[in-house]
Amino acid sequence: MCKPKLYSERGSVFVEFALVLPVLILLVAGIIQFGFLLNAKIAVNSASYEAARAATLSNDPESGAVNAALEYASSTMPGWNLNERLSLRIDISGTNPGDSVGVDVIYKVPIFFSKIPPFSMIGDGHAEVTGSSVMRIEEKE
Repeated sequence: MCKPKLYSERGSVFVEFALVLPVLILLVAGIIQFGFLLNAKIAVNSASYEAARAATLSNDPESGAVNAALEYASSTMPGWNLNERLSLRIDISGTNPGDSVGVDVIYKVPIFFSKIPPFSMIGDGHAEVTGSSVMRIEEKE
């Protein structure tokens, strides 16, 4: 004999989808956020390298480093500017050949879920990504 159904399975797909959808959205957004962070890390590493290299070749190492970092940043990631989310630290031990020049480029990447409790401990809703380079000043001809 056939047992009678006490409940219908109609609509259970929608319930399962409603349970899985938030997790799926969180997973996809996390992958996109990781991509933004990785892109920013590559950009700040390259910007710090370019700034340090320009400082070693320039007669005025500090302005050479700042100009090179800003030029690289503006060509790589539109919207970068020094006052908002981009900052530079330049450490120049001297201007003689052999003296070292260190450049740190810090960029604040916005976090998507900064208002959600597990992620709200990240301060102002930005993650700092830092790139550093140290080079020696070369002899100028």
